[in-house]
Amino acid sequence: MKRTLTVTSVLLVLSLLIGLVGCTPAEVQRNKAIDQRAQMFARAEAKYPVPQNSNFPLRQSLVKYTERGDLTNHLYYVYVLADTGNIIGYYVAQGQPVSINAFLSSTEDATDNGVLTAPSLDGIFYGGAGASADANGWFFFDAATDALVILYGVKLFVADQPLKVDAKAITVEPVSK
Repeated sequence: MKRTLTVTSVLLVLSLLIGLVGCTPAEVQRNKAIDQRAQMFARAEAKYPVPQNSNFPLRQSLVKYTERGDLTNHLYYVYVLADTGNIIGYYVAQGQPVSINAFLSSTEDATDNGVLTAPSLDGIFYGGAGASADANGWFFFDAATDALVILYGVKLFVADQPLKVDAKAITVEPVSK
């Protein structure tokens, strides 16, 4: 074992010397750092090998989340919080709330001169770099009335089942036209 380690060390030093011939001092330092990092990683991997997962529960959760988001006519309960963390009330929405910075088209346009900000589908330029403006608003459609509800600058959390909490429903009053 000791002999193998010594032979390995000698081979490593020789490979370093061969690789360093003709290198600038900065390249020598970089190569040495790369080799040191590789050696350290090999030792770490030998002591703690990469586990071989068999259940993948995190991936399962992501798949379930994606499938749930793909359901149509699925209600979501949007709980609005005060700055204190208390629940002000909740809306029943037709789907998950969507960031007001989400658009159906890219807000960037790649040209020969680089990437430029392009207008979204509503024809307006947003936030200097397209949709990178502050995401401080959410919108959804009220389940009972189909009213568009936009919430700016509020804390909220969402569940796809009603929660057992002390909260009153915030309802939209239908308007006759």
